[in-house]
Amino acid sequence: MPTPAAITLGTATLVVVALGLAQFLGLISPKRFAQLLGGAACGLTLVCTGVWLADGGGHG
Repeated sequence: MPTPAAITLGTATLVVVALGLAQFLGLISPKRFAQLLGGAACGLTLVCTGVWLADGGGHG
C-alpha cells in the first residue's frame, strides 16, 4: 500500500500537469492558472501540516 506522502506527491503532480495542460490548450487564462496554482499550493501546505500535526508535530 502506498504511503500518504506518495499519494500526496502524486496528486500534487497530477494537479500541476492538469493545470498546465488546461492553460496550454487555452482553457484557462495565465492569471487564472496562477491563482489556481497558488490555491493548490496553499491547500497542499495545509494538508501536509495537518498530517504532520496528527503524527505528533515532531514530538514523537
